Amino acid sequence: MIGIFGDHSGQFLSIVGWLIMVAFAIPITLWPFQWAKVVGWEIPNQTDLALYFGRCLGCVGGAVALFSILAANNPLVQPFYFKLLLTIWASMVILHIYGAIKQIQPALETYEIGFWFGLFLLTLCFFPIG
Repeated sequence: MIGIFGDHSGQFLSIVGWLIMVAFAIPITLWPFQWAKVVGWEIPNQTDLALYFGRCLGCVGGAVALFSILAANNPLVQPFYFKLLLTIWASMVILHIYGAIKQIQPALETYEIGFWFGLFLLTLCFFPIG
């Protein structure tokens, strides 16, 4: 399974990078509360901190996306970048499991456990071999 589609690792990174940028990084950076409402979060009365953290997360997502796009054209850095993505995806699985156990997140966030785990497995399939 690991690297079964490794010959297409560059294309995978490019697609993942653009999807992260369009579906996550830009919306959460520019419209963090609208994004949170769509996901099902309640917006607190005191919003400054939530706004700040939402935009920070969006900027980090944008950096991950940008460097995914750049790594797509550089086979020398792809193994490192795939390890970074796998670490991020695994962390997201753990984070969402924790939120589900504690019952502190909207249902959509709990459903994301499967999404992040699936993305982890898919990333393994495209891991560059050789």
